[in-house]
Amino acid sequence: MAQSACALVDFSASEREEAMAEVRQLITDLRDAAQDGRALARRYADVLQNVVDEYCIEFEKRAEAALARLEAVA
Repeated sequence: MAQSACALVDFSASEREEAMAEVRQLITDLRDAAQDGRALARRYADVLQNVVDEYCIEFEKRAEAALARLEAVA
């Protein structure tokens, strides 16, 4: 641990500033990626919800038709 702290002290001011800029850019990139991931997840959730709704409506129609046929026979 002490050795890594000494390595940080040995950096020149320009090297430290460059490292800080890289860290800031990494944080920005990670934040952007997280936002993109959340947006993509919401989009896929909406698509999946629409597909489920379509199938439920379709199966409900088929079930009602089958029930009507059974009731007509009984």
